[in-house]
Amino acid sequence: MAIIRLALILFVIEAIFYALLTVYLRSTKTEALEEEWDRRHPERAGDSEERRAFVRRSMVGFQKTLKARLVALVFVIPTIVIAVIAWVVNVQ
Repeated sequence: MAIIRLALILFVIEAIFYALLTVYLRSTKTEALEEEWDRRHPERAGDSEERRAFVRRSMVGFQKTLKARLVALVFVIPTIVIAVIAWVVNVQ
């Protein structure tokens, strides 16, 4: 029963970190794209429909990038580490 509780708590914590990292990465990418738009089009700098469309088009493939996929390791690495620690403690 304790292992189920540990797994549930671990999953909830990992899900929170995953969501926070995803939001952070998307916001930094969006900000970089907005700055790129302002640099390329200084006469149309600032918030505009064209700029929002540019950012929207550029963010379409973001989930397929390596950086976005590596965030999934938030679920894998802690789970493996805890499993190895539990196994080592129980073997001794």
